[in-house]
Amino acid sequence: MHRLSISLITLLAAFPAFAEDIYTQAPVVAATVYPQGATLTHRATLDLSAGTHRVLLPYAAMNGSGALPRIKTSEGVSIGALGFHPSMTIDREALFTEAQAEAWAAVEAAQDAVTAKSDEIATASAKIDALKARITFLAEVKPDSAASAEDLLSLADMVQTETGVAKAALITAQAGLRPLQDALDELTQTLSAAQDEFEKLTPPSNLANMLSVDLKVAEAGPVTLELTEQNRAASWQMDYDLDLDRDAGSLAIARKVIVTQQSDIAWNDVALTLSTARPGEESSPSDVSPDHAWVEEEMDDGFAVGSLSRSMELAPTPLVEPALASEMDMTTAELQIDGLAISYAYPTPVTIAPGSGAELALDELTLEATPLVLASPRTDETAFTVARFSNDSGEPILPGQANILRDGHFIGRQQIDLIPAGAETELGFGAIEGIRLNTIFDRNAEGDTGIINRSNTRTQTISFTVENLTGEAQDVRAIFPLTYSEQEDLEVQVTATPKPSETDLDHKRGVSAWDLSLAPGETGEVSIKVELDWPQGQQLRWYP
Repeated sequence: MHRLSISLITLLAAFPAFAEDIYTQAPVVAATVYPQGATLTHRATLDLSAGTHRVLLPYAAMNGSGALPRIKTSEGVSIGALGFHPSMTIDREALFTEAQAEAWAAVEAAQDAVTAKSDEIATASAKIDALKARITFLAEVKPDSAASAEDLLSLADMVQTETGVAKAALITAQAGLRPLQDALDELTQTLSAAQDEFEKLTPPSNLANMLSVDLKVAEAGPVTLELTEQNRAASWQMDYDLDLDRDAGSLAIARKVIVTQQSDIAWNDVALTLSTARPGEESSPSDVSPDHAWVEEEMDDGFAVGSLSRSMELAPTPLVEPALASEMDMTTAELQIDGLAISYAYPTPVTIAPGSGAELALDELTLEATPLVLASPRTDETAFTVARFSNDSGEPILPGQANILRDGHFIGRQQIDLIPAGAETELGFGAIEGIRLNTIFDRNAEGDTGIINRSNTRTQTISFTVENLTGEAQDVRAIFPLTYSEQEDLEVQVTATPKPSETDLDHKRGVSAWDLSLAPGETGEVSIKVELDWPQGQQLRWYP
């Protein structure tokens, strides 16, 4: 097949008079979905005689750029002009796909069944109305004023007999109507279900936007048209089940994707590719402006005149991303890397109805993980389970939402950031309610927190405790910040008992850790004394 790109503004010259107009559909056969937007591929195959033809097919609308889709066709076929025809009257049944035709036949069969049963009910209802009218007539029969006694008795016997017969027939007719009505209710539900299934296939309407493609066919035979367009109304995101097995020292990562599409057409058995590319973002670097410096008179508040407007001018403008036109076999998507973008080719066809989504299982990774118990007594009341692991899967773990499980038990749900291949990271796996934390800031004899004697000296005693109420021994790493100063004028002396096991964690000045081994019921305690001294006339800013 060869490709020809054509815009709405620039069209090739039209061919001579067409042999015929041919109506067909080009359903979506492939979709490359981005975090926002998608590239959709439509395909139509039809048998054409040699000569010129105009093929018309439903096309919801042009994309935001005002361009028609790109077209590829079979060898030996030339493409002429493209046209867009809004609100064109068509015979939609002539455009039905095989699936749509079958679904429409089911709708018509259900409609016929409902009509037949409705007629049957109408016949039964008419019989009931006639019997009611007969009973009413018999009730209103009056004897002639000159009738003899014998005539009166005869009339009474007749009315009694006929009324009894009519009422018995009415009861029978009414009893026979109820199952007919029940059957109609079932047929109506069948019709509604058939209509729903038909609508899921997004059939064309009798008034539709149509795309026309002029073709010149050299030899009779099958011709394929392939249209590629950008669609704004689709997206995907990763979703995970993360289960930490503390005894096994492993982290199971079940990967899923959630794909949504809000277009007006169904995706039936499409070849799905998920890409991390973002075609709607900037494709070129920002322009760099000259950096002009100048001085001006100071304002009363000490700022230079014009400094505010200059800073506003240089402040970066937030970029808004434009939207784009039981055990079972695991489904594994094929990883593809194209430059900086990553894509996953889903191995089986996917069906997504308009305005809906699908959750697609991918595969499961199992990584070695070291379970830790971390405590932050300064801010938290309990310790937390944390898993430390390296992503040695050979591919990145993409951002997404995750269900957090610890030893198979659901803990919560949280956002997962990108974990590059080979990176080491830590993830939290829930609180341990049986490990209680407490921090105490002691008061001095004068009753003012940490203030003693001179206004330029302060002493503060802090203690924190870690209590093990879990019923089993626990190794807990407690993390607490020790006070520090980067000014020569501010002297800081810190005494911690016991001494921390490690200081300056993750290159954070003063952040320290104590590795505590606690038996069941045992409480570990750390005492910290902070002494600060600074020159007279200066003010201390410290928030212990």
